[in-house]
Amino acid sequence: MVILIGLLIGLIIGLFVNVTIPAGLTPYLAVLTLVGIEALTSSYNAMLRNEFAASKFTIEFLSNIVISGLLTGLGIQLEFDFAFVIAFVFAYRIFRNINFISRHFYLRYRSWRASRRKSRDSDN
Repeated sequence: MVILIGLLIGLIIGLFVNVTIPAGLTPYLAVLTLVGIEALTSSYNAMLRNEFAASKFTIEFLSNIVISGLLTGLGIQLEFDFAFVIAFVFAYRIFRNINFISRHFYLRYRSWRASRRKSRDSDN
């Protein structure tokens, strides 16, 4: 919950404060934004499965930040767009997590609907 509140506060501040981003940092910002979104979706997915652990989340989040930042920097030095490859990987993981989350809600809805039908049929 604290993460979502911090995200909302950051979004609201970002809407009203005009911050100029240097061109050299743009690939890092794009990659780190995707890392953050992937961390949120994967942690929410883990919460739905009752497998969330704060220490695991922190370690995975920090390691993803470090690895993606280092690979982006290496790509800039080699003049190869590793940021694009990293963005593709994290976008894939985001969509996979969203798929798992939507499937969870669909299965919950389907079981709720079946139990409602069963209770309605037993009343008749």
